Amino acid sequence: MKKLMIMGILLAIAGSMQADNFAVANFEIAAGEEKTIDIELVNPDHEFAAFQFDLTLPAGITIPTTLNEDEEVVLDAELTSRKKSDHSLVVEKVGEGVYRFLASSMTNKTFKNSSGAIVTVKIQAASTMDAGSLNGKLSAAICTTPSQVQVNMDDVTFTISATTGINEIEVSNDKPATIYDLKGNTIRKNATSTEGLSKGVYIIDNKKVIVK
Repeated sequence: MKKLMIMGILLAIAGSMQADNFAVANFEIAAGEEKTIDIELVNPDHEFAAFQFDLTLPAGITIPTTLNEDEEVVLDAELTSRKKSDHSLVVEKVGEGVYRFLASSMTNKTFKNSSGAIVTVKIQAASTMDAGSLNGKLSAAICTTPSQVQVNMDDVTFTISATTGINEIEVSNDKPATIYDLKGNTIRKNATSTEGLSKGVYIIDNKKVIVK
């Protein structure tokens, strides 16, 4: 009977630990767009002092770089302001489209029992990205308590709705136009077609046009 009771207690603890997890909301992004997304830590029952996870983004979507306070080039992600002073965040690209996040505290401070955004990440879509439904994934997530107990989190998938955000038009014989690249360089004068142009984004009639 005692063994059964102990097993029941352990199962109850395991069930409550599974309630703690990360979350990434589905989002929409247009070709060439840059936006910020939130990664949430949902931990209503436990306190964590550190965490690690891998964020996998589909082809055409990346995390751009920026300069930190020490003028070092780093990937553009940061802890939310409520935890910035207590913890440090390191982000590295560890594979094609895979980024590893590690947050820790030198003084073993905790993230407390609060849910909500814990990391903000800048996301950039390639200007030539095709429209469609893409999948991202947060995996290999581990949280550590102040007493160094590690809790493995479930993998989380999210959907990215990609749009071109750019007109897809053809130059007609009736209305020839000058074609420019995004830097303003003239690519073709009095053009009647985009045929033969390399894939990319151009300016035609003051509009961004994608050539596939």
